[in-house]
Amino acid sequence: MTVRKVLGVLVAVCVFAIASFALDLPANKLVDAQWLKDNMADKSLVIIDVRYDKEKKDIYGVSHIPGAIRWEESDFRELRFTDVPGYIAAPLTITRLMQKSGITKDSKVVFYSDGKEPGSYTIAGLSVYIMEYYGFKNTAVLNGGLAAWEKAGFLVNNEKVKVQRSSWKITEMNTDMVASIYDVDAAVELNKSQIVDTRPDFQVNGTKNHPKVLKGGHLPGAKHIFVGNFTKAVDGVVYLDAANAKAQFAKANVDITKPVIWYCNTSWYASGAWFAAKYLGGLEGAKVYDGSMVEYSRTPKRQFVKSDIK
Repeated sequence: MTVRKVLGVLVAVCVFAIASFALDLPANKLVDAQWLKDNMADKSLVIIDVRYDKEKKDIYGVSHIPGAIRWEESDFRELRFTDVPGYIAAPLTITRLMQKSGITKDSKVVFYSDGKEPGSYTIAGLSVYIMEYYGFKNTAVLNGGLAAWEKAGFLVNNEKVKVQRSSWKITEMNTDMVASIYDVDAAVELNKSQIVDTRPDFQVNGTKNHPKVLKGGHLPGAKHIFVGNFTKAVDGVVYLDAANAKAQFAKANVDITKPVIWYCNTSWYASGAWFAAKYLGGLEGAKVYDGSMVEYSRTPKRQFVKSDIK
């Protein structure tokens, strides 16, 4: 064998080895704390802290998973019509965010929330939803969030991360993931899709409304699965749970083989439910009504039902 052929074989072997050990994300888009710890040295891994804090404190500056960068909700969602929240941010906004975060087409992105409340995972699921809308699918959620990381005994720090800017560009937009108000009208009037309300009971039955929802109650014909019911708490850490997800579909009489429109108040919970339903429950063909109840309650001549969902 000539030297040239030997070199060719060695190059082929190296390429195969690199491909064989490329970082793979699970099909259900859930990773645990040990997986994240074991893969932190991988250069393709991007960890993003999307925890939500009601008091608007700098929780990232206090402590975060080492190497994680920070995204705020306002980085990837936008207001419309002055004060209607919850819409997917504009292409330019997302492009700049991805580039600033150093994300490339080969990156593997893991989002984490705090993992302390039943609905806390939804901000991470929402992040995956928006990434998929813009065609980026190499994503996952840290199951149990920061609480699971700390429960495993892994360290946190408050060091800022230096990121090398990327040249990421949008090459795909999956607009079929989003339901418009006209899709909702068709679901209500023609029963073309199942509609599932993901809010707490007191908002579903109209007892108490979100501050920006002008009319109480739920959409006619809606089914109800509270977004937190897809989870299970273990020793103070809240995990997404596939068995719970599937049980919720059966309890709410949701047929996973048929189209579903998820909604809440501002599409936050609905996007989290979309993630749980798709990746834990196997529900395909689902859409999120991004305007949700805030938009619907401000649109003339739409009906609402004030009662418990049977």
